Amino acid sequence: MTPLEKAIDALGGKSKLAAALGVSPQFIHRMQVRGGNISTRKVTADEWAKVTGLSKKELFPEYQD
Repeated sequence: MTPLEKAIDALGGKSKLAAALGVSPQFIHRMQVRGGNISTRKVTADEWAKVTGLSKKELFPEYQD
């Protein structure tokens, strides 16, 4: 399961995740098509963690605490 899939599951769908993050569903879809790695171009890592309730380590496997 990719980090993006974990985030989608945590919120209950792509549209809900997009709304919670303040981005378009298309932004979420594009990340999914490109391999499921989460982009921090529009939303910070801290915002991703806060909205999804998942740890940064789960969302960003390369994250070093």
